[in-house]
Amino acid sequence: MKKEKSDTIYHYCTLEGFLGIIQNASLWMSDISKSNDNLECIYGRDLIKDRIEKEIAADIEVMRAWKMGYEMNPNMHDSMLTYVACFSEKKDCLSQWRGYADDGKGMAIGFDKKVLEQLSKLRKFNLEFAKVIYDKNEQERHVERVVKENLKRMEETGVGHVALELNTNYRMEFSIYKHHSFAEEQEWRLVFNSKSHGREVKVGNMTFSEPKYRVASGKLISYRELCFSNIKETFVKEIWIGPKADVELRDIMQILERYQYYNNTENGYSLKEPILITRSSSSYR
Repeated sequence: MKKEKSDTIYHYCTLEGFLGIIQNASLWMSDISKSNDNLECIYGRDLIKDRIEKEIAADIEVMRAWKMGYEMNPNMHDSMLTYVACFSEKKDCLSQWRGYADDGKGMAIGFDKKVLEQLSKLRKFNLEFAKVIYDKNEQERHVERVVKENLKRMEETGVGHVALELNTNYRMEFSIYKHHSFAEEQEWRLVFNSKSHGREVKVGNMTFSEPKYRVASGKLISYRELCFSNIKETFVKEIWIGPKADVELRDIMQILERYQYYNNTENGYSLKEPILITRSSSSYR
């Protein structure tokens, strides 16, 4: 029997994070280079770089031109940043509770996946909503496509030029590759490429704020707020209370009512409609 695909994806967060998201009707998209995984984007970039170098290794002059251009690649000093908001296909997942929701004391918010899919269609090139690729064979197919594109461009614009622009042209590609050891997360990402001094951007019914900064784990982290206040009644589909969270179901109903998530509800509301509110079934304590 074919598994039915869900139209809901889940963002696991602390209790404080949940309250901020609901109060402000916004999600934070943070600079991916400041994440806890020190191979973010580097893993995918190196897969592509290594394959290109393997293809041109036999030609010493071409390899020299490639390395010269790549070493000039604007990495640390690039004014473009990659902002990411992360979601999981998995609801009520113990590893997600542990890793992203304060060891089970937090919450998970289920969002309408179709809304995020539509965003990347409305603003192409620097905005994408995509599933993270963990499978080595699938990664290989993507890498093969990118390598062929770059080898062809080398004939048209020169080897050094292609190497110089690799980071700029393939940021989106880099951000959706992860090592297969992370596969259990079944992650989807909303990715937004923007200059660190960019302005507010409106896309459909949502707004990306101008870049802001916060302090976390001793780091200064750039982020943008994705505001969904115009569609909050339909964008939020489910609320899950973590297995160790000391939160009552009625608390969530009161919060949703206070911040007007039931405004367009015609036939009243409950723990199931229009937003499902439930507690984790995990016995994790």
